[in-house]
Amino acid sequence: MMYNTLFINRLAVLAKSGEIAYDQEFHHGVNIIRGDNSSGKSTITNFIFYILGGDFTDFVPEARRCSEVYAETQMNGATITLKREIIFDDSNRVKSRTPMYFYWGEYEESRNPPPDKQWQKFGYNSYPEVKSFSNVIFDNLNIPTVRGESNITINQLLRLMYIDQESPTSSLFLYEQFDSQITRETTAELLLGIYNDELYQNRRRLIEVNKEIDESKSEIKATKGFFSDPLLLNPANIEAKIDNAQSEISQIEDKIISLKSAVKNKGIKVSKFRFQQLINEIAEQRKNINKLQDQYNRINHEITDNDFFIATLEEKLKALKNSLVTREFLNNFTINYCPECLTEIKIAHNHDEKAQCKLCKETIDSSYGITQGRRMEQEISFQITESGSIQKALKKDLEILGPKLKKEIGKLQGLQKMYDEEVNDVKSSRQEEIENLAVEKGFLEGEILQYRTLLENALYYAGLLEKRDKLLREKDLIEAYIKHTEQQQNLLKNKIELKIKQEALYLLNNDLHRQDEFKNANDFHVDFSNNIAFLSSKYGKYSASSNFYLKITARFAIFLASLSIPQMRYPRFIVADNMEDKGIEEKRAQNFQKILIERLMNFDPKSYQVIYTTSYITEELNNSNLVVGEYYTTNNRTLKNI
Repeated sequence: MMYNTLFINRLAVLAKSGEIAYDQEFHHGVNIIRGDNSSGKSTITNFIFYILGGDFTDFVPEARRCSEVYAETQMNGATITLKREIIFDDSNRVKSRTPMYFYWGEYEESRNPPPDKQWQKFGYNSYPEVKSFSNVIFDNLNIPTVRGESNITINQLLRLMYIDQESPTSSLFLYEQFDSQITRETTAELLLGIYNDELYQNRRRLIEVNKEIDESKSEIKATKGFFSDPLLLNPANIEAKIDNAQSEISQIEDKIISLKSAVKNKGIKVSKFRFQQLINEIAEQRKNINKLQDQYNRINHEITDNDFFIATLEEKLKALKNSLVTREFLNNFTINYCPECLTEIKIAHNHDEKAQCKLCKETIDSSYGITQGRRMEQEISFQITESGSIQKALKKDLEILGPKLKKEIGKLQGLQKMYDEEVNDVKSSRQEEIENLAVEKGFLEGEILQYRTLLENALYYAGLLEKRDKLLREKDLIEAYIKHTEQQQNLLKNKIELKIKQEALYLLNNDLHRQDEFKNANDFHVDFSNNIAFLSSKYGKYSASSNFYLKITARFAIFLASLSIPQMRYPRFIVADNMEDKGIEEKRAQNFQKILIERLMNFDPKSYQVIYTTSYITEELNNSNLVVGEYYTTNNRTLKNI
């Protein structure tokens, strides 16, 4: 079963006047756009590249007279209509990186949507809480989104799926001026299926963990540097000091009470000023703690609610994905015998190629449920991303509030104890010994306040140590996972590279005898990092036409390999503009088309789509059901009404 498939069902282009400039339906399998040179064939493939998310602005004058491009597509069974405008800036240049509009349904319906459905707009760039149109396309094609140094867009993937005329023959990818090896490598890994999102995320996380470990170590070192005595960074030691000081205060107060009870001066009375002062301080401290506690509880409850909400969304998303897989399986489940009379069911021929029920013969729209499911999948993904961002911020706030709340509770306990002692404290200013004891008590209370501050620092320091140790344990687990996964990844990579080699050698060995090295080739390599394909040596030199042949061989070999290896994410879709570029002779171009189509006959045409243009079409192909549209000429161009 092919899990990643992309098809164009229909391409429509509107002129600025609002009239239809181009409107053509495409079928699964091979689609040939044929016509004379300069009849506008390249314009159509450029529009296909553009509507699928390609970063293209070099439109010919005829195309610049158009305003909108539409494509009804199928992405893994879901019918999605895309729309992209052709927008000009103040200098009358076509703007790059324009947004894309999505409609979950067919093109005809999208032109006049029902009340419960509407177009959705997505921009070129993505942000932590905002998806780009590349993200949406990736989601629907089961291609993981790569974030980080090499932020891969659909444009990068299309550079390996669209063979254009402008790129040099030496460039395996569609040429871009600002290109990097890491981008090409990651793009290739994505399409070949070698890229493992979990592995990539673990690699990124390992970088972050190492950075966090270094930061923790630096912070631990800096915090430790403020204290000459290591014991001051031990919470248990400071808490013992606080307990000792409080014990000393209790002893002093016992002495004061004992001394005062021995004095038989009836004029002694409770200090109303000190008593009221403590009441006010306790009330204020309780108010502060209640405020902090409420804040702490509120955040804690929000985190708990968010955990439950995210878990529920993830379960919904999982159930939705399982539902889509089940629907896809049931769509392929065939009934061979009538359940009523047990007679074998004859296959009905449907000329419009739409699915038909074997029993009642009615047309089945198998893509509707999948399309709706994909739309719901997008909405749930948005909610999970947004909730995860909120959750991260809440947990950070909770980490800061914890030690602060503990410190303030300690201060309240100290004030409460002072209040309890003051109630029983009858104070006489005439007694020098009692005053000295009170001064000593005040010093101890001051020490306790200092210890409370030191305790907050010590708790923070202990938290840093705990965080560092946790990160070190996480690092060990990640490194073990990466090592194991890379071993499995290399096995798949070798399998894919071997299949690409076999497909390429088939195309090379069956070429017309124009290049001895091709006819006798027994080795073939694709170097995505350096953007080249070669036989046994990277430095082999051939004619311009043979270089072009080698390039399209490499690109179609990757495509053909994807038809045999389900693990590849390449969406079984390829577009080639002009199969006879760079002076390749007519017979050689026609031979390539012949051997390519013969090779494709080994696969179910419903599982792939090839769209290519040619000026050198054989009479046999020109009269086949593989061609789409008219035969275009300079007097009958592809674009009308412009």
